[in-house]
Amino acid sequence: MRKLAAAAIMALASPAGAADRDLLRVIVIDVEGGAATLYVTPGGRSLLVDTGWPANMGGPPGQPGPSSADRIIATARAEGLRRIDYLMVSHYHVDHVGGAAELLGKFPVGTVIDHGPNRERPEPGKGPGPSAPATLYPRYLAAIGARPHRVMRPGNRLDVDGLVVTALDSDGAVPARPQPGAGAPGTDCDKATPNAQLGGEENPRSLGFVASWGKARLLSLADTTWEMEAKLVCPRDLIGPVDLMLADNHGSANSNNPVLIATVRPTAAAIANGATKGADPSTYATLTAQGSAVWQVHFATRSPSANAPEPQIANPQGQDARYPLRIGVSRGGSVTLTNPRNGFSITYPKRGL
Repeated sequence: MRKLAAAAIMALASPAGAADRDLLRVIVIDVEGGAATLYVTPGGRSLLVDTGWPANMGGPPGQPGPSSADRIIATARAEGLRRIDYLMVSHYHVDHVGGAAELLGKFPVGTVIDHGPNRERPEPGKGPGPSAPATLYPRYLAAIGARPHRVMRPGNRLDVDGLVVTALDSDGAVPARPQPGAGAPGTDCDKATPNAQLGGEENPRSLGFVASWGKARLLSLADTTWEMEAKLVCPRDLIGPVDLMLADNHGSANSNNPVLIATVRPTAAAIANGATKGADPSTYATLTAQGSAVWQVHFATRSPSANAPEPQIANPQGQDARYPLRIGVSRGGSVTLTNPRNGFSITYPKRGL
């Protein structure tokens, strides 16, 4: 099947302009190493996962960052949206929830979804800094205001106009039962060694999900780390194979457990990295070892030899024009990734076709 995917169909058309009105549009927005992914159905319903940085963060060293909220709003409007129907905040680190208050104050948003209360506390004897989850979480709650607010637990579902989102891990818990098509004994579970680099308690508390669009399956686990990833596939697989994976934790090495990747076997993976954040060599090696096609938002300057092919990088080395990655997902299960910078596009067929 990997040879079939590697011999994928080439095209220059962007998924957003494709004639196939069954396409789910997925835009991995460039928020400079933060996270913000917009899902838009053919009927114009929308789900935004995470909100990037506050306006004063996320830029190059010594420089204030651009507004992630403004980039999200510009993307939503370009997709013809007048509101975001659902905002999902995976966890309360500044690169995921930092733009939430600004976004909620500038653009109509319907229901807000998360994993529940913040779990990351300051070190004993120290107060929370301005970017700490303990500081950001109350501001986020205040910004939600009177909007509907839902906590998703493992196994809970959300239907966005036919995009069926099922929570996998949430607040450190995993589902009691496997997803349809999963349930087989885990593979190489003895190799699912712990990784002590959590990057903060909120990472393993992330709200992660698998989504189905017709026959297509998409996996997004936010900043879920090795231990939680292992629980999702060991001692039995709770997820099943997927067609598209949004690489965990910006492609960082403390996520993307090889046991998880070998189990879900993504046909294609999109990495929402920054030039100096994420897309670590171990993640690239793990994905390519499974035959997964890798696409990146940025060239990873820390590991020049371990990057996706240049046409599959939205913002190459030395260039940052804020290009996103665009993805079209058909109900039949094929996934088309497009680089708006150069028009380069590959369609990866559904397994078994």
